[in-house]
Amino acid sequence: MRRLTGLLAVLISVGACAGETVEATSTSGPASSTSAPASAFTTEPNPTTAAATGPPVAWIATSGVPVAVTGLDGEAVEVVTPCGDPARLTQGTPIYQVDVVIDPGHGGPIDTGAVAPTGLAEKEINLTVSLEAQEILSSRGIATMLTRTGDYPVPIPTRSDYADLVGAKALVSIHHNAPVAPASEIPGVEIFVQSESSESMRLGGLLYEAAMAALGQFDIDWDRAPDAGVMTVLNPEGQDAYGMIRRPETVSALIELGYIANRAEAELYEDPAYVTTAATAVADAIETFLDTDSPGSGFVEGRVFRPGRGVGRDRCIEPDLELSLYPDVLGAEVVAEAGGSFRFEVTMSSPHDSAERFADAWRVVGDDGEVYGLLEFTHHSGEQPFIAVLSGVEIPESVRTVTIQGRDQVYGWGGGTIEVTLR
Repeated sequence: MRRLTGLLAVLISVGACAGETVEATSTSGPASSTSAPASAFTTEPNPTTAAATGPPVAWIATSGVPVAVTGLDGEAVEVVTPCGDPARLTQGTPIYQVDVVIDPGHGGPIDTGAVAPTGLAEKEINLTVSLEAQEILSSRGIATMLTRTGDYPVPIPTRSDYADLVGAKALVSIHHNAPVAPASEIPGVEIFVQSESSESMRLGGLLYEAAMAALGQFDIDWDRAPDAGVMTVLNPEGQDAYGMIRRPETVSALIELGYIANRAEAELYEDPAYVTTAATAVADAIETFLDTDSPGSGFVEGRVFRPGRGVGRDRCIEPDLELSLYPDVLGAEVVAEAGGSFRFEVTMSSPHDSAERFADAWRVVGDDGEVYGLLEFTHHSGEQPFIAVLSGVEIPESVRTVTIQGRDQVYGWGGGTIEVTLR
């Protein structure tokens, strides 16, 4: 189960005997509790690179939302918000180098992307894969930035602007396809590239090679278009049809990892093994692109197509940059009940506490990706932090650890989590 990098992760142990309890204690604060003043921009290092060598190119707001920097104004940094508006920030985390921008396609209440027969929204799996790919690349010393880190909208012009403003060497947009396609014995990976860029073609070819090799290990009934591969997609006017390909000056490629409309694939996407496999393939391809001259493969004849209009800036809902998007799970007391079930007493805190916006649920997710307990709240707590209890949570013997996650009424699941070792 993936967590946002740097958020609270506490390991606690639960006794095997009924009635035995262990209470969680925090070993580090949530990401939103650590914030550097903008005046520190010349001294703070980037976590994924060496010491700072100049002004920041990007900024992580106290909410955890990444934004691109456009300039400096005294003690503040000037940034472009997710909705494409100018803003000034005085607190946050500076980022001095971005090698790669990873774009989790879609996001927010309007732009869900495709929805699987299982109920999984494309925006969710795109973000999950992107977060893990970022984590893998960062561990390899490749500085990355996501266009979004939660379930909020970022219009395509802003996404492409971010890549250009931070000076990235590559932009990869992560998607999972929606149309129904013919059944296939091999994955239906499709890569869309810039028609005027040989480097975009090379990036696309490397993404295709890595994704096909990695996903081919799963034995499921795939869907695949007859002309799948690495291609240009032009509109009837002869321009690159997709905004994430047409707009950026940065070398860009859009990858459709498969067909979320196919139930077999949708069920696979909910398996943590798929997330790790897909994210590793994306990271491997990006690293190969940056470090070698390998040309890639899988090139096919292009298409002519006019896609529908995406969510524009006129319908964008701006996330609050100063307050965390999500609640944090601060602690948990877990009791092994008679009969093998568990009682969870969870302490949560949210920066939002009104009828319009509050932490409205927590859940228990097993290391197999299954949700074993869900407690939803119908009203705000009236105080922070607060405690909520759920009994009778049945968890199979095969599940060794679970993660407790909180949900924000507007932006969904996210924030500081706690991992519990059960057995």
